[in-house]
Amino acid sequence: MRWVLSTLVVLLLCNGTTSCVNASTNVSAISAVRCVDRCAPDTSNSYEVFVPERMKPDQKFPLLVIIDPHGSGKTALEKFRPAADRFPAVLVASNLIKNNFAGYENALHVLIEDVRAKYPVGEVTFLSGFSGGARMAIGYAMNHPVNGLILSGALAGPEELRKVGCPVFSISGTDDFNFMETAQYLFQETAIPANLKIELIESSHSWPDSLILADAFGLIRLSCPEAEALSASKISLKEFDRLQLKKMVMLKSQNEWIKALLVARNLSTTAPFNKEKAFSANYETLKVSPEYAAQLNRLTECLRLESQVRQPYMDAFHTKSLEWWKNELASVQNQIQTAPDPFTRDTYRRIKGFWGIVCYSLCQQAVQEHNTQSLNQIVSIYRILEPENPDMMHFTSLLTAQ
Repeated sequence: MRWVLSTLVVLLLCNGTTSCVNASTNVSAISAVRCVDRCAPDTSNSYEVFVPERMKPDQKFPLLVIIDPHGSGKTALEKFRPAADRFPAVLVASNLIKNNFAGYENALHVLIEDVRAKYPVGEVTFLSGFSGGARMAIGYAMNHPVNGLILSGALAGPEELRKVGCPVFSISGTDDFNFMETAQYLFQETAIPANLKIELIESSHSWPDSLILADAFGLIRLSCPEAEALSASKISLKEFDRLQLKKMVMLKSQNEWIKALLVARNLSTTAPFNKEKAFSANYETLKVSPEYAAQLNRLTECLRLESQVRQPYMDAFHTKSLEWWKNELASVQNQIQTAPDPFTRDTYRRIKGFWGIVCYSLCQQAVQEHNTQSLNQIVSIYRILEPENPDMMHFTSLLTAQ
C-alpha cells in the first residue's frame, strides 16, 4: 500500500497538482513535495524525497543525494531542509545504503536514475555523506560524474580527492576521532588539492548542524553555473559573501584563528566568490598573524601526543584489565573537564572517540572470525567506555544469543 501511495504522489507531482506536507499558499505555484519512494528496478532501494515549490511545470532543480552511515534517510534529509530552502534543490536520502553495504555504487546509480525519471531534476548532481557515507560518496564520485561533494566525519587522501574531479567541501569536527584525516591538509598549503575546501567545527562524530550544511551547500551550488542556471538561489551571491565575511569576523572575535583562515581560503580560492577582494585580503593577513601561528603550533603538539598514544591503546585492548580501563576512562574524562585550552580538550575527546571506533572494529572482527572469547573481552571494555552506544548493545545481544 505504501508503494502504491508513493507512486500516486509521483504521478500527481508530474502533473503539477499534488498536495503535500508543505503546500504553498500561492495558487499559481506547484506545491512542494515530501514523500518516501522506491526505485522501480529494485523496490528494496527506498529513499526519502523533498522537492521544492515550483513556479512552472517544466522548472528543474539540481539534485542532492545524501548518504547516512546507518541508512537513516529521514534524519539525513531533514538535516538539509534549511539548505534546500535557501538554495532550491531536490533532496534525496537513501534508506538502503549504509556502512558495509556491498554494491553501494550500483545502488546509488540506480537511485539517481530512478529520481531523474520521476522528479524535476536536471543533470547537475551533488552528493553528501557523513562518516562511512562520506567514504561512499567519494568512492562513487571517483567513477561517476558528480558536480560537488559535501563530506563530514571522514575524508580521503590527496590522490583520491584529485581523482574525484569536482569541488569537495569537507566539514570536520576538531573533536572527531577522524580529525587526523583533515589535519594533514592544515600544515602545508601547497599539498592541499585545488578542489578541497575545509571548514572546522565542533561536532564530535555526528552530522553537522543544519545551518553549517546550508552554508556548505551554498558554496558548492553558487560556484556551479549549471546549478544556478537550473534554478536561481534565494540568497544572492552578494548576500552570501556578506554572511561569510560576518562569519570570519565572528570567528576572529572568538579567537578561532585557524577556522577564520579556512573560511577566507575557501572563498578566496573559489569562483565567483574570489571577486570579493575582502576574502583574499583576510586570507593573506591571517596567514602571517602571530595568533594563527600560535594556534597552529599548539595543534601540532596535540596531534603529536595523540599519534603517540594510539598504538599503546590498541595494545591495551588485549593486555589491560577492566579495572585499568575504568581508571583510564576516569583520567581522560578529567582531562576533558579540566583542559587548559580547547586544543587539549579536543585531543582527549578524540582519544575517547578513538577507543569507541576501535571497540567497534575489534567486535566486528571477532564476529567475522566467530571468536566468542575475543568478542566477550572487547564488549566488556566497550560497555565501560560507551554504555549507551547502540553498536555495543548489538554486539552484546550477539553474545547473549550464543
